[in-house]
Amino acid sequence: MQTAKTVLNVLKGKSRNNPEWRFQRLYRILYNTNLYQAAYANISSKEGNMTPGTDGETIDGFSMKWVEKLVAELKEERYYPKPVRRIYIPKKNGKMRPLGIPSVRDKLLQEVMRMILEAIYEPLFSDSSHAYRPQRSCHTALHQIKRSCRGTRWVIEGDIQGFYDNIDHTILLNLLKKKIDDSRFLELVRRFLRSGYMEFREVYDSLSGVPQGGIISPILANVYLHEFDCFMKQKELEHHKGRLRARNQEYTNLSVQRYEEYHYRGNIAKARRILKEMRKIPSQDFMDDNFTRLRYVRYADDFVVMIIGSKQLAEDVKACMSKFLHEELRLTLSDEKTKITNLGDENVRFLGYELSRADCDSALSLNSLGIKKRAFNGEIQLLVPSDVINERLKRYMRNGKSAHYSVLLNYPVPDIINTYNAEIRGLYYYYCLATDVSRKLGKFKFYHYYSMVKTIAHKERISVKKVIAKYGIDVPLKRGTGTRKVVGFRYETKDGEKVITYFNESLKKRDYPLKGETGELKIALPTKCQLLARLNANVCEMCGATDHPIQVHHIRKLKDVKRKYTKKGEPISEWALRMARIRRKTLAVCERCHRIIHSGGNTQKVSSKERLESRIH
Repeated sequence: MQTAKTVLNVLKGKSRNNPEWRFQRLYRILYNTNLYQAAYANISSKEGNMTPGTDGETIDGFSMKWVEKLVAELKEERYYPKPVRRIYIPKKNGKMRPLGIPSVRDKLLQEVMRMILEAIYEPLFSDSSHAYRPQRSCHTALHQIKRSCRGTRWVIEGDIQGFYDNIDHTILLNLLKKKIDDSRFLELVRRFLRSGYMEFREVYDSLSGVPQGGIISPILANVYLHEFDCFMKQKELEHHKGRLRARNQEYTNLSVQRYEEYHYRGNIAKARRILKEMRKIPSQDFMDDNFTRLRYVRYADDFVVMIIGSKQLAEDVKACMSKFLHEELRLTLSDEKTKITNLGDENVRFLGYELSRADCDSALSLNSLGIKKRAFNGEIQLLVPSDVINERLKRYMRNGKSAHYSVLLNYPVPDIINTYNAEIRGLYYYYCLATDVSRKLGKFKFYHYYSMVKTIAHKERISVKKVIAKYGIDVPLKRGTGTRKVVGFRYETKDGEKVITYFNESLKKRDYPLKGETGELKIALPTKCQLLARLNANVCEMCGATDHPIQVHHIRKLKDVKRKYTKKGEPISEWALRMARIRRKTLAVCERCHRIIHSGGNTQKVSSKERLESRIH
């Protein structure tokens, strides 16, 4: 039996070397148990797998028996996915977003199908698509805009109305048929699409759309919008006109005058005055109809079209996009939310950043020939939205000053520091591409830090000065020599003393995304997967038994178990001690030990009655 890595790399190689290749017998690949082990390794650590679906099961208790039963049902073609459990989560605008929770066995099979589809389609997807792809993210989409959209005049902010709920199943299956010539695999996809959802204990059919929350949904959404990506690629080629913009006649006339004054008449002072006038006007004709460019960048169902050209061109492109989406994909481009914006007059919001165009005549730089030029004009700037920072600061400020955050008063001091660190670290790592990240987050960091100090002071009923004296730790300054005190916490470990302090990294702007830009296929089966090695060892980690099938005991969070058993007077179970010792949320145990763990017993001191009961069950 081939390994998961070998199977996926063969599929990827065929797709990359022959884009017109149609894949056959994909359904038989689903019989490979190594793929299910790789899928389990990918999804096992996610907390959502401890949330039960409509069948009430979670990932707790996973064993190879699950895989064997699943493969047997697939061979007999009698596997039918269960309806997803629908819940609603709040959106930023106050509305609710539907979210589907599949059963854990459906998740396992969906992950295998996702890996197969990703291996087939990843070499084919457009470079303009960045969502739900290996080594791509919001940062790679924003970096592409900054790098390739210089000089943009007009921006179309695209918004597809109810995209995930309005995907047409027939169109999606027809798109899959272009690459997949396997009716059984396509029928399995159709079953997942039509599995329905359960809401208020009633099952409803899914006539269109893909469930948000399903593992296979993102790759299917990318396959669906790949047609739109190809259409926009064609538009980019159509509107790539002209090699250079026409020269601005007024600028050219001034340039001739300056040359004559400097070289023929020797009037250097007047030549310099003319140069100042030249730097106040553009050197090129930005209304040149013979020079146009179009750039398209998409992240999931959000996209922007950056246009160098006239407003009429932007309106024509918007009309073409709306027509294509309606006629070919049965989707609707929202007229209300799809706006055409002049980037010189107004900033554009995309993926949480603000996009603006730099217009600065005073900033000069030397080109390769040593000539000073206004090189920053026309550059796309990524900015941190001020309203995001102000909204975040509301909970930490009162009357214009830092204030304690009452929600954290009952937390231990290390947890308070870690909670504050997690927030500012997350903000910085997301907005690190912004030009003004240092200024905007520097302001946030000032109020945020003193809010943390006041929270600790309020908790211990002491002054801020005493908190700094008690918890202050000397850290080196960023420049020069010397140190400054930052509130932190010292604690002992088996490796010695360790220190945690408030976030002390430099808030400087980064020029590149934190991760790579390439869309390389990540290896589905990790080179070293400790959990799979423990499962395949077939040794119970509690009693040492080797003659019983091994199951994996899962918990949602390790810290929850630690808190439960650190209460005074609470008896500590052996399995909890074991998990705390190895610092894992999983235990590979036999069926008997797993049953005793859930019954609250001690896995190492088991009575003969418990042994008999476990065998009967």
